[in-house]
Amino acid sequence: MREQNIRIAYGTDMGLIGPTALSLDSAIRCTPGLSDVDILSVSLDHKATDLLRRIAANGNVSLHIHPMRDEHFESARHKGKHVPKAALARMFLPRLVDGRVLYIDGDTLVRRDLAPVFGTPLNGNLIGAVRDFGCSEALSRIRRGKSWSYKGATKDAIETVVAPYDADSYINSGVILMDCAAIRDEDGLAETMVQFERAAAFRTVDQDFSNALFKGRIQHLNPAWNASWGRSERHRSWIRQMGHEGPETFREKDGILHFHGPFKPWKALPRNRWKRNPLAVGAYKLALWSFRRRYPDVAFD
Repeated sequence: MREQNIRIAYGTDMGLIGPTALSLDSAIRCTPGLSDVDILSVSLDHKATDLLRRIAANGNVSLHIHPMRDEHFESARHKGKHVPKAALARMFLPRLVDGRVLYIDGDTLVRRDLAPVFGTPLNGNLIGAVRDFGCSEALSRIRRGKSWSYKGATKDAIETVVAPYDADSYINSGVILMDCAAIRDEDGLAETMVQFERAAAFRTVDQDFSNALFKGRIQHLNPAWNASWGRSERHRSWIRQMGHEGPETFREKDGILHFHGPFKPWKALPRNRWKRNPLAVGAYKLALWSFRRRYPDVAFD
């Protein structure tokens, strides 16, 4: 008997199918209350969907495949920018899910039961998410008298996205707890979420768009639930320095490791990426070894 009907979702394509399958496997193995998984499928073939179905069946979890077609993203395409379809696909979740759903990027590893984050009180907010690690680091640099440095974005650009709120409210969109019913109740919001011509006007297309849509309606989660290369304790210290307190600053064991950026732990890593957190990288490598033993036919590009 399940303790809680936990629902999670992934957006993925053929390039991310291996890492997404591993992340799903880790979520199932850690979360006894997981009941449903939604896959926002960007051109997945039958072999890929069969793999996900096998993994879900092994955990007695219901899998829901939602095909995402090119026309879903047409409004973002004409801007001449790369369209991150697998990431933008999450914007359709309020149309597909009745209640809560925890969206998770595929370049992650679940390390413990997702029940605590899934049950987080949103206190009237529409989503829950973690403040962005890179933005928090850049703000910390300024407090120490150093120059701002964050992925080519200026501080003014971040502040413009989240205005009138402070830059420290800017979230990473790799893990988002959505109250889909509450989002649908907001007049026109679910429809605006998939107006990707608006997303295309932003620097990052997907993450900035999420911040702009939900600013002021975000419950900030503990960094343990979107731990940038396992560096959650460092992140919490910056959040405390910003003057924030409460559950997001409490020390917690990492629940979701997020390996964002161009370098990935399923590939060979340069030394400086290992140095970010050898324990987190080692945990992923060990999970990858175990996963490949059980699913030897899965490709990790």
